[in-house]
Amino acid sequence: MNAKPQSTLLRVAMGMENDKEVMMKGVGQREKAASWYRKFHTSDYATLLHLPFSSIVISFLVFGATMAKTIYADRLVLSALGVFFALQGAHYLDEIKGHHWGTKIPDKTLYIVGFTSLAVGALVGIYLALRVNLWILAFVPPLVFFPVVYNLELWEEKFHNTLWFGVSWGGLVCLGSYFLQSSTIDLFSILMSIAIGVNSASILILYEGTKVEKTRALAWNVLKGLVLFWNLLALAMLVLKFV
Repeated sequence: MNAKPQSTLLRVAMGMENDKEVMMKGVGQREKAASWYRKFHTSDYATLLHLPFSSIVISFLVFGATMAKTIYADRLVLSALGVFFALQGAHYLDEIKGHHWGTKIPDKTLYIVGFTSLAVGALVGIYLALRVNLWILAFVPPLVFFPVVYNLELWEEKFHNTLWFGVSWGGLVCLGSYFLQSSTIDLFSILMSIAIGVNSASILILYEGTKVEKTRALAWNVLKGLVLFWNLLALAMLVLKFV
């Protein structure tokens, strides 16, 4: 008796089916986003903001900052600005290969905006390092490296997978934000950052599921719940610290 075929999401999570294979199965499906998500796509440039998903990464940053005993609002705002620009750089570079979000923005513009945004994000990081702690410089290169190699699929796509997505847009964001506030890294922050990284990777797995017909509705609904969860959690942590 044959075992029941595993779902696409489960196969990805178990490493039995990689991101590229799922993407090929879902070719032409990205534009079939859930109605709640399409509301944010009012123009090509609005589309590449990738709201509200971008807010999840900012929520990871806020969560990391609020783990510290003392939180400095100016550092939080500047770091959120830096990560936001890095995110935008990643989104523009990601659109270059295949224009899978259907934008009509020329490739030259995508390159210019993408790398300019990354440069702004890096400059914010350098400024914070000079102002707060020079060890913050250790978090600046990954802010540029991962968006470039992941989204342009360089080095035979060795960094284009769920592991490095979780590290770059989850774990490092949380850990860097905590270090910016506390100037220390301890076991607590490391474990929490790993947990955030795992959650970030799971979000990518769910997103891949939106490209496949049989998992699309479920994946979009779970993603919607995660957007609400992380935004509300970040807001709650800010209220706890400042109100």
